[in-house]
Amino acid sequence: MTVWHGVLCGAIIVLVILNIYQFLVQRAALRISEILYVMAGNVRAKAQEVRREGKDVEIIEAHLFDMATSARCILRALGRSEDSLGPDPALTVGTNGNRMSSDSLLRLADNIFFAVSEENPGAEWDDVQGEALKRFQKKVPNMELEAARKIVTVVAHQAHKENGHKGAQLDVGRSG
Repeated sequence: MTVWHGVLCGAIIVLVILNIYQFLVQRAALRISEILYVMAGNVRAKAQEVRREGKDVEIIEAHLFDMATSARCILRALGRSEDSLGPDPALTVGTNGNRMSSDSLLRLADNIFFAVSEENPGAEWDDVQGEALKRFQKKVPNMELEAARKIVTVVAHQAHKENGHKGAQLDVGRSG
């Protein structure tokens, strides 16, 4: 009888562990769907605002870029490999033609800087800035190097100031 009790106890423990795992996975999926639902609602509201007020479409592009970056970060946090995710949104999300306002350039540089710093959370400040500059130049190839460097430097210093870091390493924690 003790062998049967041991087998029965082992089966119960395995079933309890599987039940807990299933519950946690279900909660994580629910949370992710809530996040994406809220983000989609924000984009929809901005799209209506753009239509109503005749604003520039780059606002919507920035929000969509934020959604793509957030979804990519969530998938990476859940264990997806970089290869299975496809290309980085910082390099693939297109811009509205060649005419970009200074606000949209700053937004683009901010999004790229955030994506680079998320990929390399413990990287040196100069390395993150350098990689962000390379990606920014790929997105805006007709911009002069010095102008692109100034934009990325402004964004990097603003991120550094907002995060309140005084050290040589960049540790990103972005909200919103």
